[in-house]
Amino acid sequence: DYAADAGADWLPIARKEGFVGQTQTCYADAQGVYVFNHPIDFHFIADSVANWPKLHLQILKLDACGRIETVAYGCVALPNVCGHSELTCRSWRPLARGVLEEARAVNGVLGTDPGALPAARADVLNATSTEVRSKMVTKTSGSIRISLDTIFRNAGKHQILTR
Repeated sequence: DYAADAGADWLPIARKEGFVGQTQTCYADAQGVYVFNHPIDFHFIADSVANWPKLHLQILKLDACGRIETVAYGCVALPNVCGHSELTCRSWRPLARGVLEEARAVNGVLGTDPGALPAARADVLNATSTEVRSKMVTKTSGSIRISLDTIFRNAGKHQILTR
């Protein structure tokens, strides 16, 4: 899953619900790399550059029994310059509270999701729920490489350099 999250001064103009979506399922190539070739398109109107948009990612897996489990989360700021950008989003997942819970989650026991968050995803990824976030214990899950192109319109009005 992905979502674009921005401050109150940023208005998503393409969809009422904002920018959320889900890509396709893929399988690893010979090197063990999962390649998603999925276009994402965000359009915002902004009154301020405060709280620049971020891309929130939730990596899911479909197990042999058809259950969907969260593998990792990640958050990366969208580029603030025009043109082509290559981003690296470091991903992580919460660890279970105890050894028994972690073993159940890792081994796919029904009713357990090793990536369940204790609060809303946007609150955790944006660190707005500091009390919850400070108590979380997490484990690194790798990196996600993102290749994208950015276009600005009327950026000079906000004194954003576009070259």
